[in-house]
Amino acid sequence: MKKLATWTRPLGAAVCGAVLFAAAFTAQADWDPGQPAKWVQLPDLDFTGLDVLASFVANPQPSEPPFVNKILADDFLCTSPDKVTDIHIWGSWLDDIEVDPALLSFHLSIHSDVPAAQNPDGFSKPGEQLWFATMAPTSARVHYTAQEQFFDPNSGQIIGTDTLVWQYNFIIPEADAFAQQGTRDDPVVYWLDVQALVPADEQGLPQPLWGWKTSREHWNDDAVFGHTDQFSQPGIGDWSELRYPLGHPFEGQSIDLAFVITPEPRTYATVAGIGLVGFVIIRRFRSRR
Repeated sequence: MKKLATWTRPLGAAVCGAVLFAAAFTAQADWDPGQPAKWVQLPDLDFTGLDVLASFVANPQPSEPPFVNKILADDFLCTSPDKVTDIHIWGSWLDDIEVDPALLSFHLSIHSDVPAAQNPDGFSKPGEQLWFATMAPTSARVHYTAQEQFFDPNSGQIIGTDTLVWQYNFIIPEADAFAQQGTRDDPVVYWLDVQALVPADEQGLPQPLWGWKTSREHWNDDAVFGHTDQFSQPGIGDWSELRYPLGHPFEGQSIDLAFVITPEPRTYATVAGIGLVGFVIIRRFRSRR
């Protein structure tokens, strides 16, 4: 698979000639520490960092790890009623067998919270799906190089290594973005679910598998994982806690995952409505009232 240091999805034909807009789009499609954000859990770039399997392969080969089709989720707190127009995540590929970002799709969804006190299993987990998008990354780049390990939570084992930490950026048109409801006086807990749709290997080569990077910034409860028979569709109640495996320096502790949710960039607002609609398949789910 081709390795790309930096990749940006091209703008639609309607704005190809708008050089200034295109430049603004490229700049705002990325995110760096220190820039404005609603929620930040930075990736663990030390030797303690793991990548947790979060891929869907339509027809996995018999040699692939069992329960290969997994979706992960982590919780975050909303204290301002505004829209989620940017989502940034970090991850790596098992044994650095990568997929060109142009060939990738991700499932991103936002869910309500089921608190631990309301779950018979004793941990909090995603509840009703409130919003989702199936989309390719707007841009991607190699964020860092580090010698890290790739974790399959079903087996509880390290199944390989990786060295390239990818940052994937998703810019969502404001008209299609999820409107958060929390305030400082009445905060709301949401969950972000992520799963990569990985092309199936058809040439006898090792199957690429993507993992979501861990974060050392812990908030609230553990991240969770579930299994999917269809892309992005976990079984009802099929959630388990994510904890560091045996032998890890943080053995038994809660796993959190690396993501950033940012405000809508001003310079991007005009471009988003024109250039990205063709790249995003988005549906909204409204809460039952």
